[in-house]
Amino acid sequence: MARHASGALWGTPVTKRAWRAAGPCGLLLAASILYLAPLLVAQPSGTRFDRQVQAYVRNGDFSGSLLVAKNDHILFQKSYGTANYEWNIPNSEKTKFHVASLTKTFTAAAILRLEQESKLKLSDPLSKYVPDFLNGDRITIEQMLAHTSGLPDYYSLPEYPAKKYQRVTLPDLVAWVKTKPLDFLPGSKSSYSNTGYGFLAYIIERVSGKSYDQFLAEEILKPAGMRDTGTFRDETLIPERATGYQPALGDHGLRNAPFYDKTILTGSGSLYSTTGDLYAWCRALESSRFFDMRTLPSAYGWNAHETKSKHKYIEQDGRDPGFVSHVSLFLGDNLTVIVLGNLEDAAVNVMADDLAAIALGENPQPPSPRTTTSAPISHPEDFAGTYEVNPTLLLDVRSEGGALYLRGTGGDYLPLEPSSKDAFFYRQLYVTVGFRRDKAGKVDGLLWNGDYLCKKVSDKPRT
Repeated sequence: MARHASGALWGTPVTKRAWRAAGPCGLLLAASILYLAPLLVAQPSGTRFDRQVQAYVRNGDFSGSLLVAKNDHILFQKSYGTANYEWNIPNSEKTKFHVASLTKTFTAAAILRLEQESKLKLSDPLSKYVPDFLNGDRITIEQMLAHTSGLPDYYSLPEYPAKKYQRVTLPDLVAWVKTKPLDFLPGSKSSYSNTGYGFLAYIIERVSGKSYDQFLAEEILKPAGMRDTGTFRDETLIPERATGYQPALGDHGLRNAPFYDKTILTGSGSLYSTTGDLYAWCRALESSRFFDMRTLPSAYGWNAHETKSKHKYIEQDGRDPGFVSHVSLFLGDNLTVIVLGNLEDAAVNVMADDLAAIALGENPQPPSPRTTTSAPISHPEDFAGTYEVNPTLLLDVRSEGGALYLRGTGGDYLPLEPSSKDAFFYRQLYVTVGFRRDKAGKVDGLLWNGDYLCKKVSDKPRT
């Protein structure tokens, strides 16, 4: 901060009387307080953060823990809701959550560590590690990091609904996807692929001679001081682990998330963590503990964005049955926002944006109270069917017990909460869903977020 030539600190004169009265030590203390005062005044209060979050909690959109830190100082850290509703155990800063796709930030870091050790190159072709993979000589490690490899996302493959109940190891994943065509020519497009990060975990194991879990623990987690992060497995005893819930109709508005085998998630979505551990991870990245994020050609494992007020940041979010997560890292502003939830509701992404805006001195509006109608849905069977987002992504709507449920490819049927005639809210993805009717009054399309038309391609949902 600039000091004025007159001897004033932000316009406060340093007089001879003050010097004599306070002495050099006292004046130094006073000057330090004055120097820091604008910084202290500029920081939003915890009450402001809490007020914003409570609006989401009242709407039934959040249960979990969060942390906001700026300039290496925690501005706000609090937990909401319940880690286990059946035992009435509240969430706390020690609660461990499945962080799903936040795992990709660690997988990318592990690859970069191996590159630093000259054990691989980002330009290496997949064929170097999987010799008989069709077109493997055209797919590079960097393309898998950047989601430009063309490898199909395993969630979109027709076998996935059955595979998710089986133990699919990394070699199993490679053998399965090996039989599938690429979605596009490597490097020609960008499409999010969990498969690519599973393949990267496979390469980490091949190159290091260690399991993915062991390499991550020794080379990333332990050096970063992360003691409460590890591999999420349903069968493993994990102290202080949250139970995962999904939106549901009824008094509680939630249900237990269904079981499936999470072995397939290795490298793409396999970790659990806490807000404190993820803050340690973000501080390690900010301080270039492993590598300098600012000098990388791409934000590997992250997504790069810019706010409307021109603040640049990287973020990654995760969602899996029963859990959601979001981390935003504003490297230029030394700002970190971490939100972890055990209710599968994508409101966390909007909430994280709100918290970042508050920390940056802005004033986002809290969400309005959301109302649902108790009136029965007229002829719910009219809405049932399959709707096309694009040729590779379909949505299914099912009618059951007078209510409507929606799912995406590879997902679970979760409720559409009615708000008015032909209008609904889908909490899982925190989005409005409407339906379009033709001139005869027949439902012929689904309106995603109110305006994106998904044409109805079948009157019956896929099983």
